[in-house]
Amino acid sequence: MNATWVKNLAFCALGCGLAAGNVAMAGPIGVTVDFSCADGQGIKLAGGNVCTPNGPASNTAISSWSQGFAPGGSVNIATKQTTGKDVFYNPNAVDGDPAPSLSTQGASTAATPYTLTVTDTGDYLFAFEGIDLGLNPNGLKEELAYTIIGYDGSTEEFSESGVICKVGGVETCTAPGVNWVWVDSTSSDLLTSLVITTKDAYGVSYYDNLEVDEVLSPEPGTLFLLGTGLLGLAFVAFRKSRTASLTLHS
Repeated sequence: MNATWVKNLAFCALGCGLAAGNVAMAGPIGVTVDFSCADGQGIKLAGGNVCTPNGPASNTAISSWSQGFAPGGSVNIATKQTTGKDVFYNPNAVDGDPAPSLSTQGASTAATPYTLTVTDTGDYLFAFEGIDLGLNPNGLKEELAYTIIGYDGSTEEFSESGVICKVGGVETCTAPGVNWVWVDSTSSDLLTSLVITTKDAYGVSYYDNLEVDEVLSPEPGTLFLLGTGLLGLAFVAFRKSRTASLTLHS
């Protein structure tokens, strides 16, 4: 084996191994969870499907939602309430952006928030792009406080929080009707789960158009192992080549 070629292979493998540890995963698939029966699948608290061939005719309490994406896998959303109230699949045109949406029932506070936990199936990671949050202020000068935390396994990657519909004590949303505010992510971290918590003293929050980017390429750790493996093979080949060269010269 040519020694120069082996050296070039070694440098290439080293570069691949080192770069893979820092390069973000490629090949994302954009997914919008819009809670439609066409591409999603709601699950009732008591079991069974929310979505029928013609869609539900009225609000339906749910505990989870699963929406598939191509070429495989799904985005899973679990709802959790500590208020004794429910999260509903809401098909009403006035409550969606566009309809339908998920909505809550009953007041939520810091001690009793509503939580949506978003995960992905398989070994895929995802980046959180944003979500539509809605509030019907009803003339009560309300606000909707939210906190969004992204995790990679048990490691917290980012946390962002804010308030919609009220700034400096002044109501910024109009009533009646649901006011939708797009909450854009400030992070491009790759995640295994996302936790969205909302608190609204009046008791009705709305969620729609959750956007994530599914990542289908191998994880950076896998790429790093590939690069270091190539580096090891190149090193062995180089040693063999050098040994053979020294034997010939002797």
